[in-house]
Amino acid sequence: MSGERGVAVVNASIVHHERVATGECLFQRDGVIEYVGPHRRPPAGWDVVDVRGRLLLPGLVDVHVHGARGRTFNEPDTQAWTSVTAAHARAGSTSVLATLASDSLPATAAALDAGRRTDGDSRPVGAHLEGPYLNPEFAGAHPEEALRTPDDGGWQTLLAEPEFVRMVTLAPELPGAAKAIRALTERNIVVSAGHSGASGEVLATARSHGLSHVAHLWSGQSALSKDGPWRITGLLESVLSSDGLTAELIADGRHLPAELVRIAYRCLGPDRLCLVSDASAGTGLPPGSEFSMGAARGVVADGVALDHRGEAFCGSTSFLSDILRFTVLRAGVPLPHATRMAATTPARVAGIAERTGSLAPGLAADLVVLDDGLRVLRVARHGRWLDEGGRGPADEGEETGDG
Repeated sequence: MSGERGVAVVNASIVHHERVATGECLFQRDGVIEYVGPHRRPPAGWDVVDVRGRLLLPGLVDVHVHGARGRTFNEPDTQAWTSVTAAHARAGSTSVLATLASDSLPATAAALDAGRRTDGDSRPVGAHLEGPYLNPEFAGAHPEEALRTPDDGGWQTLLAEPEFVRMVTLAPELPGAAKAIRALTERNIVVSAGHSGASGEVLATARSHGLSHVAHLWSGQSALSKDGPWRITGLLESVLSSDGLTAELIADGRHLPAELVRIAYRCLGPDRLCLVSDASAGTGLPPGSEFSMGAARGVVADGVALDHRGEAFCGSTSFLSDILRFTVLRAGVPLPHATRMAATTPARVAGIAERTGSLAPGLAADLVVLDDGLRVLRVARHGRWLDEGGRGPADEGEETGDG
């Protein structure tokens, strides 16, 4: 799709920030968008791609994604990183933060080294460390033996390459968390509260140190409790009532039903919510498939991933395009707003909004074509179609989401 003569994508229903506009077009040259808007005659000699009225969205940006098709970013293997990134790109996520689950520090360092050695489009836009600095009482599928406290200082050894680690999820109530939050923020790393029992007071203190984001709402976090007749707000209520914090939603119909998606949307809105897949290595595998993800072990069951005991979720089995479809068709969020939640807002949170996340001149030609059922038909990354044959991964085998 790339080349000096450029490409015109015509007859598109383009998803803008607040509306869907039919009969529009997009021009791109050398992987960069030059024009988006009402139909224009393409320059002479350009290639023309007629999408026949289909929806055209920006490439999705997934800031919380662990794996796919049996592989995971926790592996110290460039082929694993390439495989996971490619699987998610074909499903519409043209930018991902490679998310590493809790493991030993040497194992995590080795996996990050593999990521740094991954080249070209196979290299994610950065890494997201989910653990090992998590509260054992809210750890979910993260094995307790893999967890640590930030006062060990070990997190400093994982930041060898500037700007590769872009996000760290930790429990702000743990010993040493304040020092870690300040140091990470000074390095322009987004600090996220997750797997945490933090009170509103602890969260406020963490925000004063630089914490700005919250992992997967309703999953692995404290919520409303009572002390006698008194109601005590937890991390969840503190986030939903906050100003400024951004937060994640795993809107797969398993982690969250549609009602909770609507509550989060009404509280925080599309410019503070990031749809995430939390995709495990079980994404794209048949039911009953077992997998490892860092120190955790999981199994694919009933449209989601469970830990080996069957007592906690171990990530999802959805791609972000599945999450987007559920958010629109089941939770009733308008498509332009859901698209902001799946592309524009996470791009801003990850610090890459100057490159991608919207359909605008000067940004990368990261494109997703959807049918009327919001299933992926075609994907382009940096102006190159990833599947010249046409239909996309949503048509391969069993549906992964509940949309």
